[in-house]
Amino acid sequence: MFDQRSYKLFEEILKHDHMTKTEVIRTLDLSERQFNYDFEKINEALLSIDIPQIEMSNQFFIIDPEVIELMHSELPLDINANQIVISEEDRVFLIYLYTFIRKESISNYHYQLMLGVSKNTALTDVKKTKQLCAAWGIELVYTRMDGYHLEGSELDKRRLSSYCIDYLLTQPLGKEIIMLSLKSWGQDECFIRIQELIDAFLKAEEIKLVKSRKAEMILHLTFISVRNKGKELFFTEYEKQLIRRQSLFEKGTVLAQKLFEREGIESFYVTIELLIAQEEVKRNDNPALEELAEQIIKEFEMNTLLPIKNKKALKQSLYNHLVPAFFRISFESPLVNTLTTRIKNEYTELFQFVKKSLAPLSMWTGKNISESEIGFFTLHFGGYLEMDKSSNAEKLNALIVCSNGVSSSIMLRSQLSEMFPDIQFSRVHTAEQIHDIPTISYDLLFSTLEIESVKPVYIVKPLLSHVEKNYLIQAVSSKFPRLNYRNFSVDQLMEVINKHTVIKDEQKLFSELVNLFYLPKTEKGSYKPMLSELLTKDMIQFTDQKLEWREAISGAAQPLLDANKIQQEYTDEMIKNVEEIGTYIHIGKGIAIPHARPESGVKQLGMSFLRTKSPVLLLDKKEHEIDVFICLAAIDNEAHLKALAQLTKLLGDDIMLQSIKEAETAEEIIKIIEKGEGK
Repeated sequence: MFDQRSYKLFEEILKHDHMTKTEVIRTLDLSERQFNYDFEKINEALLSIDIPQIEMSNQFFIIDPEVIELMHSELPLDINANQIVISEEDRVFLIYLYTFIRKESISNYHYQLMLGVSKNTALTDVKKTKQLCAAWGIELVYTRMDGYHLEGSELDKRRLSSYCIDYLLTQPLGKEIIMLSLKSWGQDECFIRIQELIDAFLKAEEIKLVKSRKAEMILHLTFISVRNKGKELFFTEYEKQLIRRQSLFEKGTVLAQKLFEREGIESFYVTIELLIAQEEVKRNDNPALEELAEQIIKEFEMNTLLPIKNKKALKQSLYNHLVPAFFRISFESPLVNTLTTRIKNEYTELFQFVKKSLAPLSMWTGKNISESEIGFFTLHFGGYLEMDKSSNAEKLNALIVCSNGVSSSIMLRSQLSEMFPDIQFSRVHTAEQIHDIPTISYDLLFSTLEIESVKPVYIVKPLLSHVEKNYLIQAVSSKFPRLNYRNFSVDQLMEVINKHTVIKDEQKLFSELVNLFYLPKTEKGSYKPMLSELLTKDMIQFTDQKLEWREAISGAAQPLLDANKIQQEYTDEMIKNVEEIGTYIHIGKGIAIPHARPESGVKQLGMSFLRTKSPVLLLDKKEHEIDVFICLAAIDNEAHLKALAQLTKLLGDDIMLQSIKEAETAEEIIKIIEKGEGK
């Protein structure tokens, strides 16, 4: 019987051709005992559904082609509730989906039979499902006449249905669990029919969707079709006008007719599904959103003090991500991002700056931006910043195929560039485009999905762990020996260390060794100083002199120059930027933060502070009166973000800011900063 852990192991074994048992154990963080237990479970489950078992020989897995073909088909396994273990959390989603498409009055006994659990367990699961419904503005109620059923708006019910589907699709066995709800009502054939219909429609209309979003959309529309409650759907006139303006509306109407044999209100719903899944966005549809992309980039530059180098390219890629996100947020369509927690932990400061920079999007949609959405935007900007610092010295050519949307693609590309500095990565391609590219133009492919090619293909995740990075580097180096910078693997080194020492934390040691040997240029995890470590006593000045704005910037930067943290060219560049771009360094409340790009003459990360008793008119404009200058010398795109985040928080507190402006000595300023950091 499959459970989530054994199914995850099953997927991992099938995903990589030559992965050894040791590599699988380390990748999934299993013990030897857990592996043996789960491996036995896999073969028992395969036997129960008449599929050839997996064998092992000398650490390698021997897999029957029938099993590989089955997994590549991406069809759910033909299993029933008695052949899998459904987790407590997943049972709640299954109950909702089962109720959403009910075909008759449901009692607790129905839930017991479907889940294969006791009466009390089913009652507990129903209670949890009610809580889930309440969080989405819906009620799961029971009456003698109608049994268990849902109450609330049709759109809210559909939103929760989509969320349950999208969440389950991220889980091992998720697709099988979704299919169980359809099978329970004898509707599993409906999924096949709608999948074939949508595939044919997309091909005929030449519409390209993000692969993962397409899989979600097919299931969303399958459940809507089985439910058959379109008459209860409602959109406002404004919402209808917004959707009608999209070129996809006409095609959405055609698809609605094919799916539901009626147009009407379902045309709007189907068009939304297409809009949030599209991979290639037409520029003519939403010129206003191009403007919004510009605004967000401008906000990001202002918040991070990072002038973007190739703004045109960033605007284009951001627009492609922004359009689906705009419609998803506007219509409150759910988004499941399993990477959100990891993104928040690994890119803490960047996540906060991106969140702040999305204020125009929040204002345009009138909705709060969820952390899942912010996470994808963070990947987008983070990937761009990583690419900004990558080297151009490459020897091999590689293509990247990423089916997880433009933000994940950018982040994947930046990680691979960091891992393989001697490989030149082309722009991201879709699986369909690969066949149009001459194989002579590239040496290898990295892909998030199974694809066929005469060139080596490496299956990867959009966000790689240290363990996965290690094995990927080893796999690529074994095929391309010239990339092998080391004559031994981290596994071999771990064996030697393990033989002669007692390891306190094996996982942490492994990660640090991967960093040490293969990712020497990575800045992630490197030290990021606090504000109090940059604005030290020798970096803080006060003046009673009446200064012209250029003199004020020069004077504010002088301590950085004296400490050899910047060259004179950097000061000149800060002044030149104001002359050419304008008063963008004025962030309000009489504070200016002059800065320029790191390559303009920064030798070491630094900050300096100048309080002017006589206000300075920036560009001689009365509306830009400045009495605090804080010069920033950033050495790269990341090291200053922690200190900047603390400075932003400090300046955003009116009481703290007033204290800063009233301070007479460097010691007072330092005390205020330390107090702010302690908050």
